[in-house]
Amino acid sequence: MMLNQLRTDFYRLSRSWGIYITLAVTIAYSIVIIVNNTVGGIMVTSDSMKSLDSNSVWTLKDGLNASTLSSSLLMYLFIAIFVITIGYEFSQKTYKNTLVSGITRFQFIISKYLMILLNIFVMTLVYFFTAIISGVITGRKVGMSWGNLLTQTLNHSIVIAFFISIVFGIAILILLATSSVVISSIFIVVFPVIISVLNNIVQWTWLKYIDFFTAAVKISLKLIPNSQLWNYVWVSLIILFVTMFLSIVIIRNKEL
Repeated sequence: MMLNQLRTDFYRLSRSWGIYITLAVTIAYSIVIIVNNTVGGIMVTSDSMKSLDSNSVWTLKDGLNASTLSSSLLMYLFIAIFVITIGYEFSQKTYKNTLVSGITRFQFIISKYLMILLNIFVMTLVYFFTAIISGVITGRKVGMSWGNLLTQTLNHSIVIAFFISIVFGIAILILLATSSVVISSIFIVVFPVIISVLNNIVQWTWLKYIDFFTAAVKISLKLIPNSQLWNYVWVSLIILFVTMFLSIVIIRNKEL
């Protein structure tokens, strides 16, 4: 039944103009970064900026790093994935039809998260490959071996997609608790900003473990020592497990 749900969600996404608009904006954003040698985003830290070569003409490696630093905006672009995959069903109450069709609550929640994660990963991969292709078209040098560049591109996509999906996983829990697409979508927007602001004004060392996007960028750019890397991963996995568990508990108690 979970595979059927995944196929159904994939079909719905493929028939939605929203997903293609999101893809187009993602591609356009990547092109703008590379063509203009510009770092975007809203949570770029000074230590992460050190990883970007200051040369006037970027290499493909520089473009990859700049795209990584600029990828905080992807979370906001990808809200469309959240809304189309699960938000719409709750706003229209059609999730009840899905649940009475035979799928378990556990399968429903896990399939929704997996579909969101898969789409975020694919979009992120397209984002980085667009940066590489844009660099090639504009005549940039590679800056490293092609094998290493493509490996880093894949690694960056996996890391960033995973940490973005943690925020979306919490948003699923909020959606189930409030039955409000608006509230859960607002959470996706404000949570990273609030954590980033708190990091700058208070000295709570534990905040860095839930500053998911900064962690994603620093892990991608290898700015976090290997001795601390798994602390971030384990905290994120525990939060994901707890949010999925609570989401399943809540939906089991919802009336159909």
